[in-house]
Amino acid sequence: MKTRFAIILSLLSVGFVVGIGTTIFLELGLYDISALSPHNEIERRLIMFLKNNAIEYQSGDISPPQLNSKKRIRNGMKLYEVQCKICHGAPGEPRGRVSTGLNPNPPPLLKADEHWSSGQLGWIIQNGLKMAGMPGVGIGQTQEDVWNIVAFVKRMNTLSVKEYRAMKKAIQQDEDPPELRWESPEEGWIRLKEYSAKEGKLLLKQYGCASCHSIPGVKTLNTHAGPGLQEWKDRHFIAGQVVNYPNNLVRWLMHPEEIDSTTLMPNLGVSEEDAWKMSAYLMGLEE
Repeated sequence: MKTRFAIILSLLSVGFVVGIGTTIFLELGLYDISALSPHNEIERRLIMFLKNNAIEYQSGDISPPQLNSKKRIRNGMKLYEVQCKICHGAPGEPRGRVSTGLNPNPPPLLKADEHWSSGQLGWIIQNGLKMAGMPGVGIGQTQEDVWNIVAFVKRMNTLSVKEYRAMKKAIQQDEDPPELRWESPEEGWIRLKEYSAKEGKLLLKQYGCASCHSIPGVKTLNTHAGPGLQEWKDRHFIAGQVVNYPNNLVRWLMHPEEIDSTTLMPNLGVSEEDAWKMSAYLMGLEE
C-alpha cells in the first residue's frame, strides 16, 4: 500500500514540475514560433496525429459527386492554376516564391489521391488546415467549385508533364483538341490482379533485368547500370515521361523506346503477358 502511494505521489510531483516548467517556458516567450524553424519530431508527430484523425472524422459523412468528367476537370484546372499552384506546384512546374517561407512546406499534390479519399480532399479544400498555412478555399467559392478542384487534383495524379502542358495550352487558347484526354483513364489495377507476381519475379531474372537493376528478391550479378527498383509503386513517373501506372509499366517493359527515344533501356522482346506478370511483381514491392 505504501509503495503504491509513493508511486502515485511521485507521478503527481513529476506532473506538477513539468506543468510549472512548461508554464514558465511559455510565459517567457522561449518557444520558437519562427516559420524559419521546422517543427521538432514531437511537434510533427502530434500535428500529423491530430490532422489525420480530425480529417477522417469530420469528412466521414461526405458523399462526393461524380468527379471523372471532362467539364469538372477542365473547370477544376482553371481554379487550380489561380488558387493552388502557387503553393503546391504542378507536373513540370515548381511552386511559387510565396510558398518558400511557409512551415510546414506545402506538399506537392502528385500523390494526394493515394493519401486521401475524394471526400477527405473535398473537406481539406473546403475548410483548409490549421497549423499548415492551408486556407479554406470554400470561402467565396461554390460547392461545385470545390468539387471541380478535387476532380482536377485526382486527374493531376495521373498526368505526365506533357499531358499537363497540353491541357494548360488548351485552356489558355480556349481550345478543345479531340486527341486531348481530360478524364482519368483506367490504369489497369484490376487487370494486374489477374497475373502471378511469383511468375513475374522469375521472369525478371530470366530476362536479365537484375543485371542492371537492384530488384528485391531477384539475385544476380548487378552492374548498377540502371536505378534500383525498390518500392517501385511509390514512384510517380516512369523514365520521367509517363505516370507510373500498370498500363504504362507494361508499355515500358515491352517497348521502352516508344516512351523515351533516348533511353538506354533495351527492348528485350518482352511479351504482353510476361510484361503484366513482371509488373505485378514490381508493383507489389514493399521494400
